[in-house]
Amino acid sequence: MTRALVTSAFLLLSVLVLWGAFTLGLDTGRGEFLMNLGVEIMGIVITVAVVEWFLDRGRLQTQAREIAWDTLSAVEHAIWIWQGGPREVETDELLGIVHAVGESDPVPDFTENLFFNIGTRSKQVLHRDLKTVEALPGLLQALENFARLNAIREGKTPMGPLKIASILEDGIKALAKVLDQPQERHLSRLIRYRNPAAEEQAARHFGVGINVPGRKQGERAREGMPLG
Repeated sequence: MTRALVTSAFLLLSVLVLWGAFTLGLDTGRGEFLMNLGVEIMGIVITVAVVEWFLDRGRLQTQAREIAWDTLSAVEHAIWIWQGGPREVETDELLGIVHAVGESDPVPDFTENLFFNIGTRSKQVLHRDLKTVEALPGLLQALENFARLNAIREGKTPMGPLKIASILEDGIKALAKVLDQPQERHLSRLIRYRNPAAEEQAARHFGVGINVPGRKQGERAREGMPLG
């Protein structure tokens, strides 16, 4: 606001100086001086305004990229809790994991909370920082997709796993494009250690119940979980 007022004040000053130049006559020495002064002031104001616009846009884009990376990190964590697999994956592997989601994959309350929080946060960012979001092309679409998860608890029928996976897939694709990350889906059959069983989700989320019968320590280590 202060910057806009200062810019407007100097712009008004340049207009007044130019008006004085025309009033005195451009063929007079004083009028010619005021004309040159007015043009110089206006040129400086325009240059400063353009530079400030580019700096502001760069700052907003940096903030928008931070929002995009934070969102992707939250999505990656939620999907790992839900489906298992490698702890840190690229967007193409994330797409492969959610594509492999089955209709009977359980969605416990704590996992539902993770998706609900992603939807709520995306909706809040769109409401609170829309100017920042719009500074990075494609981020608006990505957050709008994830914001649909905010409705995961609405209605009498819970949102099914295939619907959740579809929303996640749309959002990840949009984020991948925004962040220049892989957008081609990794083949689901090549993703190892995926296990959406409810007890496995609890183990990944709470860090308890990790010593599940039949589960080797090497598998737990690959999933980024303590060997306890």
